[in-house]
Amino acid sequence: MIFERRAYTMKPGHVQAFDQAQIQRGFGPVKSYMDRLVGYFSSRTGTVDQVIHLYRYDDLNDWNTRLRGLYAIPEMTSYFVNTRKIIRHQANDFFELLPVSSLNPMWGEGKDWLPEKGPKLASLSASIVIEERSFQLRPGGIPAFIEAFNSCGSEAVLIMDGRTIGAFMSMIGALHNIRLWWWFEDPSEREARVDTLNNDLNWRAFLEKIKPLLVDQSSLLMMPRPISEMSPLFGK
Repeated sequence: MIFERRAYTMKPGHVQAFDQAQIQRGFGPVKSYMDRLVGYFSSRTGTVDQVIHLYRYDDLNDWNTRLRGLYAIPEMTSYFVNTRKIIRHQANDFFELLPVSSLNPMWGEGKDWLPEKGPKLASLSASIVIEERSFQLRPGGIPAFIEAFNSCGSEAVLIMDGRTIGAFMSMIGALHNIRLWWWFEDPSEREARVDTLNNDLNWRAFLEKIKPLLVDQSSLLMMPRPISEMSPLFGK
């Protein structure tokens, strides 16, 4: 099981035009691709006019088959032409699940959330906040990160119970990178939970343990795109 994270930076003010391009193309022709979609999310912080896609694939062969298959679909030609006019930059990275079960309630150990069978986390709403917390580690730092988390961080993240989407470690792209994904019903809930987490003694102990491993850490806040087919984690 692998995850692809795509980041499309649009020309200023063109995120809604990207949404409309999906609607005009239709979702039926790209069903095999959308069957592996976790969601499309637009940035609240960080790079403006950016759309982040997250997909779950069986492996790189599955990714290649589904992605390359799009080029054989006649309806995709005009879609590619139109969307490339409004996209300034594209990038992608591949991740595996971080082997920490408490941070992966949706995948791994017999769990496998997919759009057609996975439960919705909440009703789709513009107030929802997705947070991607990134930890860029020194080479070889991932095992020590996991050990530190298991020793004192696992108790702390009970504060995020019901709000954890997953935890991922890089396999292609910037290496030695861990990304935690959380979701919140609105900005005020996020602020309250993160404040509680930051003041938790176990979390502070975990951060102290990983301090020698850290090259950088950051937080990106996003929102789900307001179209149900593009945001299968959330119901209508």
